[in-house]
Amino acid sequence: MFDDYSATLPLLVVVILENITISWIYGIDKFMDDLRDMLGFTPLKYYYYMWKYISPILLSILFIASVVQMGFTPPGYYAWIAEKATEERLSYPTWGLVVCVSLIAVALLPVPLVFIVRFFNLIDDNTGSLASVSYKRGRIIKELSNPEEDDASLIHEKIQSEMPSPNIGNSIYRKQSGSPTLKVDCTAPNGRYGIGYLMADMPDMPESDL
Repeated sequence: MFDDYSATLPLLVVVILENITISWIYGIDKFMDDLRDMLGFTPLKYYYYMWKYISPILLSILFIASVVQMGFTPPGYYAWIAEKATEERLSYPTWGLVVCVSLIAVALLPVPLVFIVRFFNLIDDNTGSLASVSYKRGRIIKELSNPEEDDASLIHEKIQSEMPSPNIGNSIYRKQSGSPTLKVDCTAPNGRYGIGYLMADMPDMPESDL
């Protein structure tokens, strides 16, 4: 009962609504632009026509066929009849039909419920403990509802390239008198940015002393 009436027809309805919402309400052109910004390349035109035309038509045909099949085949189940030594299809009792309809209704209830809540702004989600994340042209911007933020969290959110460079002049590894000169090369051998030290003007010494 659960597999046939809670995870089949409602799931098909949700998929159809998702397809129509993205392709026609939000706009397939805007969705393709978002994919290009996130992926770095434009998806093939195959997906454009499939999502906008072919998929909604095929899903609608599948939905109509499922409803027609449910109409011609009353809700029931297969049971083993010991007296006849065979398996027969039996119809659900009245309470079973109520359960089947309830499973479909409960599975589809979040769709209109969330639409009503969002459309009429019945729930205020602008609380101080939540942060909204918005996507803008290839980067994610975190909008904090609480403007007063700890300085430590700001430091942790900085990327490595934005961190201040260490002050070499105040480092404990200062050049001692009479020590060899070190030349600094800011490009590592693998091509990445880093700090590598080239030992120039150093006398020859065994590797064990390096």
